[in-house]
Amino acid sequence: MKAALCCGLVFLITLIGCSTGKGSSSTSGSPTISSVQVAPATMSIGISAKQQFTATANFSDGTTKDVTSTAQWSSSDSTVASITAAGLATGSSLGSATITAVSSSVQGSASLKVSSAAVNLASIAIAPAASSLPVNTSAQFTATGNYSDGTSADITKLVTWSSSATSIATVTSSGLVTGAAAGATNISAKYAGVSQSTSLTVTAPALASISVTPVGLTLGIGINQQFVATATYTDGTSADLAAGVTWNSSSPAVATINTSGLATTVAAGATTITATVGAFSDTSDLTVVPAHLISIAVTPAVQSIAQGTTQQFSAVGSFDDGSTQLLPSLTWSSTSSSVASVDSTGLATGVAAGTTTITAASGSVSGTSSLTVTGATLVSIAVTPANSTMAVGTIKQYTATGTFSDSSSQDISASVLWTSSNPSAATINAQGLASSLATGSVTIRAALGSVSGSTGLTISTAHLTAITVNPANPRIEKGTTLKFTASGTFSDGSVASNLVGITWKSSKPNLASIRSTGIAHGKKGGTVTISASSSGVTGSTTLTVGTGTLVSLAVTPATVTAKAGGTQPFVATGTFSDASTQDITLNSHWSSSSAPVATIANAPSVAGLANCNAAGTSTIGANSGGVTGSAVLTVQ
Repeated sequence: MKAALCCGLVFLITLIGCSTGKGSSSTSGSPTISSVQVAPATMSIGISAKQQFTATANFSDGTTKDVTSTAQWSSSDSTVASITAAGLATGSSLGSATITAVSSSVQGSASLKVSSAAVNLASIAIAPAASSLPVNTSAQFTATGNYSDGTSADITKLVTWSSSATSIATVTSSGLVTGAAAGATNISAKYAGVSQSTSLTVTAPALASISVTPVGLTLGIGINQQFVATATYTDGTSADLAAGVTWNSSSPAVATINTSGLATTVAAGATTITATVGAFSDTSDLTVVPAHLISIAVTPAVQSIAQGTTQQFSAVGSFDDGSTQLLPSLTWSSTSSSVASVDSTGLATGVAAGTTTITAASGSVSGTSSLTVTGATLVSIAVTPANSTMAVGTIKQYTATGTFSDSSSQDISASVLWTSSNPSAATINAQGLASSLATGSVTIRAALGSVSGSTGLTISTAHLTAITVNPANPRIEKGTTLKFTASGTFSDGSVASNLVGITWKSSKPNLASIRSTGIAHGKKGGTVTISASSSGVTGSTTLTVGTGTLVSLAVTPATVTAKAGGTQPFVATGTFSDASTQDITLNSHWSSSSAPVATIANAPSVAGLANCNAAGTSTIGANSGGVTGSAVLTVQ
């Protein structure tokens, strides 16, 4: 009996010991490396420049350790950049390489670019400098690189942006700053080891009112529409709100709206979009017609680009009512990201030789385009317009055309680094848009890798003396829109519309607001001053907003014949309860009864333009808030 008891005790002790041992092995054993972080994650340097990378191991128990000296370092392309056993990289030639650190079979990586934009960079200038920003609004900051040879370039999208106090203001990778709370912070830009910062004060001015735009839209089903709330302050200033707004749709079954003001049409019907900020609110009516997205066309349909260059894709949706619509918000993807990547805006970048399919999708509907990336190398760059002249206070768009080793040519304006030899006379941004500031001579240069091209630019003595806003003294009804344009008169008597950075302003945004595109939205009855400013010169006109409601709509021409393969423009004219009439082409949803015969566009730049596809007859319709009109189109 005693022996049996002893054996039982021994067995119990052994069992407990085994159980305890098993539990402690999982908690008190050596922690393992779960990930390796390489810093900096992205970096750009010039040829012969050096960059020290560090590797940090993250362990399973939550601890970290610097493993820079023990990790195995490698470069995906040693011809672009080499790296030592201690993590010190050296730029060898223009291009990109992935820097990898391996510790205990776990690896981490970083992206290193050896760029001509980083070569001889002497300083960075940030604009606007020492500025202020109302809380919950945004402002675009820019970074200009100044080089040791006296040239300058827009490097806004190349620098690394940061805010010293993210609780006061945040900044995106593209330099868009948003005020979060009243206070002060520093906005910094760093690139290729060079950095600069500027102070920013975020203020909390008192609100007087808010205004929602656009107003009175009529859209098809499945379309995303961005609404904007503009704040007007007690000091008379106004700004678009990027945060702090509560959005609501009165009928989510017709259209939903997210916290950023992006509405998505769901079903036919009417809804009211409301924006609320504290005690202030404003609304906009949205009508959705029963038009369903049936297909998406991606353009260009077939494209070939060289490695390291870019291609912008766009997508147009076709609906079952014969209408077409530019689709700005889609899900973009590439079937082979190792060949080409594509961002959320449809901008594809060639990574390596091969072929991939670029897809744009909206729900279950999608469209595709084929993109081939060649291994051709850049031979030369031609910059146009060549040897031109411009007046002070104007803008000029430049284009860079690359010729490659396979004799192909390509517009590489979005891929090159644009520089100005005399930034005090003219600057040029990353898209090739030059702005003249003072009289002088400038060399405009476009470079990609070690290849560059240039042209001369002369800034004449003519300068801006007056601005004319058109149309003059117009009238619109509330809930409608009107596009304004501005032309400048110069000291030599010439007139031009290519003015530098036109700033549009409404004296009473709660009655009528105006976007940066010059499109004004009537909100309430009254009189407003619309002004356009550029280079210190301002022009203005008076806009009257009526209170009439739309009672009928006429489409012109009422009957027309056009040839297949061509286009035919239509205009919608509304008659209101106060007996006034107005062009409401931009406020209407356009449709075609027979898409095989003709489709009709709804994008703001081409609204009411019919594409004649094949012989036959189609009824062209326009719908504005439920009020309709039609015309007959015969295609031969």
